[in-house]
Amino acid sequence: MKAIKWLDRHFEEILLVALLFAMMIIMGIQIFARYALSNSLSWSEEITRFCFIWTGFLSISYCVKNSKSIKIEQFVEWFRDDFDGRGVHMFRLVSYLIELVLFAYLLPFAFHFVKLSYMSKAASPAVGIPMWMVQSITVLSFGLCEIRLLQKFVERILMIRKGVKEEMHKRGEV
Repeated sequence: MKAIKWLDRHFEEILLVALLFAMMIIMGIQIFARYALSNSLSWSEEITRFCFIWTGFLSISYCVKNSKSIKIEQFVEWFRDDFDGRGVHMFRLVSYLIELVLFAYLLPFAFHFVKLSYMSKAASPAVGIPMWMVQSITVLSFGLCEIRLLQKFVERILMIRKGVKEEMHKRGEV
């Protein structure tokens, strides 16, 4: 159970660090091969580009998980004192719902895109990797975003319920 919780907490980070490290190593080898051995590698640019694309899509889920997405803090401040301090929670819940709908809308299109790529049997020119494997990051990323948003939604509801219970205890209603 601890391993699952740890993986839940660090899944995107592990993948992002691994991909960035792979890009650094591959480009280091390419630079060494080009300048020290006078021999350029045909595959390095393509693999690095694929890693870069994957980091871009995985960073969406990472940002959702860590609440690093663009927020309109002015709206949040407007609601901070409303509804006994619950306005911020309500604003966040609405925000999560909008994001959930967006990624739920994008997910079938991403799946269809990967399916078409799989059926076309397209492969990358230098390495020959099937393009559906490269493009499958869209499905993985949008799916992870859905999971992370559901987690945040449940956490926010629990925060609201905990706050309500604490308030009821303060008033002596429980």
